[in-house]
Amino acid sequence: MNAIDVTGLTKSYGTTTILSSVSFAVGERERVGIVGRNGCGKSTLFRILAGLEEADSGEIVKRRGLTMGYLDQRPGLNPGLTVRELLGEYLGEPREKLRRHGELSHLVAKSSGAELDKLLREQEEVHSWLDHHNAWTLDHRVEEICARFNILDPDAKVGDLSGGWNQRVALAGMLLAAPDLLLLDEPTNQLDADTVAWLEEYLLDYPGAILLVTHDRYFLDRVVKRMFELEGGALTAYSGGYSSYLEQKAERLALEGRTQTRLLNLLRREEEWLSRSPKARTTKQKARIGRAEDLKEKTQTTKRRELDFSITTEREAGGMVLEAEKLTAGYNGVPLIKDFSLTLRKGERIGILGPNGCGKSTLIKALLGDLPLISGEVRRGNKTLLGYIDQERSGLIEEDSVEENLSPNEWVTIGGARGDRKHRKGYLESFLFSYNDQKAPVSTLSGGERARLLLAKLLLLGANLIVLDEPTNDIDIPTLQVLDEALTEFTGSALIVTHDRYFLDKVATGILHMEGDGRVVYYEGGYTAFSRAMERKREEVRGSQKRIEKAMTLKEAQPQPPPPSKRKGLSFKEKRELEGIEERIAALEERHLALEKSLADPASIDGGHEALTAISGELAEVAKELESLMERWEELETKK
Repeated sequence: MNAIDVTGLTKSYGTTTILSSVSFAVGERERVGIVGRNGCGKSTLFRILAGLEEADSGEIVKRRGLTMGYLDQRPGLNPGLTVRELLGEYLGEPREKLRRHGELSHLVAKSSGAELDKLLREQEEVHSWLDHHNAWTLDHRVEEICARFNILDPDAKVGDLSGGWNQRVALAGMLLAAPDLLLLDEPTNQLDADTVAWLEEYLLDYPGAILLVTHDRYFLDRVVKRMFELEGGALTAYSGGYSSYLEQKAERLALEGRTQTRLLNLLRREEEWLSRSPKARTTKQKARIGRAEDLKEKTQTTKRRELDFSITTEREAGGMVLEAEKLTAGYNGVPLIKDFSLTLRKGERIGILGPNGCGKSTLIKALLGDLPLISGEVRRGNKTLLGYIDQERSGLIEEDSVEENLSPNEWVTIGGARGDRKHRKGYLESFLFSYNDQKAPVSTLSGGERARLLLAKLLLLGANLIVLDEPTNDIDIPTLQVLDEALTEFTGSALIVTHDRYFLDKVATGILHMEGDGRVVYYEGGYTAFSRAMERKREEVRGSQKRIEKAMTLKEAQPQPPPPSKRKGLSFKEKRELEGIEERIAALEERHLALEKSLADPASIDGGHEALTAISGELAEVAKELESLMERWEELETKK
């Protein structure tokens, strides 16, 4: 059975058609991802489904009794409530069901006959609903969701929170409410990578249907089983997740490309014939003219505007692009980053990962000189040219037009003073800004459009060091695909703060991870390599803890020593052996700890991969020797 059926949905704003006869259905437990360029109508579709906007035409049929929850990118939460109070409001229906269940239990005990049968049927329905929505322990669920979303102060006023935290709280509330159909518009935007991974697992087990818009391509691949693409007002469905969608779309575009070539060739011949201005207008000739017009219209409707850019530098950087030595930075004398050192070299693209609020943006500002250091030093190479887009998308004048923000000149030079010259209008069109868009003030732009404009400005600089703070927020997948490729082919260096795992795997040559207490640790490779390194560290910690627990358990389980008169005790040789073992165990434990610290900070190890392999091997040998000595120590202690 379907949760929702949509037929012939159409929506226009003025002369612009956003949705054109869109039809689809979503099953009761189906998970569907929606992709498309910014402004293609994804959010409009969600608002119509949620009943916040009216469609011009079409029909929406919902399953009887269907509950629906909509997460807006900018949720309008009550600013006067605390977070705890707001989350409680999302649980209004579950609390009412719990109240009714208790009431029914009381009534059943006093009823009989037909009335009892009726009450029992209702009680069974309510019980089933509470089971389905996991609604028996509501207060525990509130505490659990706050911990999961790192909401440390549930008594904070919603009005005091940033927009990003408002969205986090709204998502937490939506998951608590557990409606039958979830409409999630960019749910991963304000979440760190660990929370996104948790959300994946949560949604995989979600008991209802899900429609979601996200630019997180790993998230789509893991969670959804079907993809919808909105383009030119039309909706195209694909089976599978993101990877499957890419394959199927490539096949479709290849087919369309052949059709387009055929149409263009036929159109060219018809236009050549028309240019000869035939004098006789026979019925056959009129039909040919009509066919030419039809072909022209078909060709125009299948033409796509595609974003296409590359990142070029005015001059190549030297060997050292940026260097930090024992950098400590923070606010009001309180350090968020401690004793951090890094040498960024030409061609390196380093991603910066960590939980929200851990100091990622602080690190960027300190490296760029926008934040005074508590201690340490930052140096730039002599040939380093910087380009920077911050998380707030600042640097644009709101009241000025898009073209004025790009440049006051009609002609712009791409990639610095020695780059290619291009007319401002044509350059902006390559970033998908139409003529009307270029004349509009920046204040009217969406988050994705602002990001595209800032990218267009950045490319004019010819920087050889690009710094991007959360570049994937608000950007659609087609733009991300082009940005991925441009950064991968970029000959300069980059520092990128992002939680987008797919983006990091495609672009990053290394990861800086914020590990708490001001520590920043470097890992070679992209996100997948980083994840494996973190898992190895967790395994080593678990192994160390198990050894300690085993030793403590065995020590506690030792039998009580016999009365002094019956004790044989240790020989002189065994006493000396026991003393030596205890000293050896202490030394080996110190060495084991030192080796673990080295593996946790690969940047401190000279010798690259071979040195890392050697340290890993030594760690295994030390662990084996420790285990053997602990067994002998237990034997001697028992005898003692």
